[in-house]
Amino acid sequence: MTGAVIFDRDGVLAEFDLEGVRQELGHLLPFGLEQLGTHLRDWAPRSGRRVTCATSERAFWSAFWEELCDAHGLDANARAGLLRFEPCRTLRLFADARPAVERARRQGYRVGVLSNFALFDLPGSLAWLGLTPLVDAALSAAMLGASKPAPETYLAMARALGQRPEDCLFVDDRPDCVEGARRVGMRAWLLDRSGKRPGGEGVMRDLTALLAD
Repeated sequence: MTGAVIFDRDGVLAEFDLEGVRQELGHLLPFGLEQLGTHLRDWAPRSGRRVTCATSERAFWSAFWEELCDAHGLDANARAGLLRFEPCRTLRLFADARPAVERARRQGYRVGVLSNFALFDLPGSLAWLGLTPLVDAALSAAMLGASKPAPETYLAMARALGQRPEDCLFVDDRPDCVEGARRVGMRAWLLDRSGKRPGGEGVMRDLTALLAD
């Protein structure tokens, strides 16, 4: 059997454990996670840094924490704690994610992960989630220099998997990314875990029914 199943990471395979982050970082910061996110969104484009591997991820986060500590006068203990923080630990698998990936592999499909999130080393995060042995290729926006729904991202993913776009099934939680996949000829599903969007053809609530045996 030929073909591939391509998953987005965030919102499809994994979610952010915000409560875990709050417990780990809350006592080190003089403000909440929302303000931390604002600082990060403001600083990231100014930094000119791209996360393409584990080394660049460490450099990115170290530079961010150093700048944050300097800007807010945080003490040495806070600085040391922030520099020890491992961002990939903010991710946790959805309960249906690994079974869906395993099912794709069992049925003979190649598996890819295509992510827009530019602040984590994608291969490193998949290793943390325990998915590395099940994934044939993983590409991020930082690695590609383009983000979904740009056509070149899907085409690059298909090439990395050795497949034609029309032989790929793509799953994402963003409608524009799903439409982008369809425009290059992929079959695509919108994953709506919130249940807020109308159901129907091309929409699933979880990964349970994907490639059901």
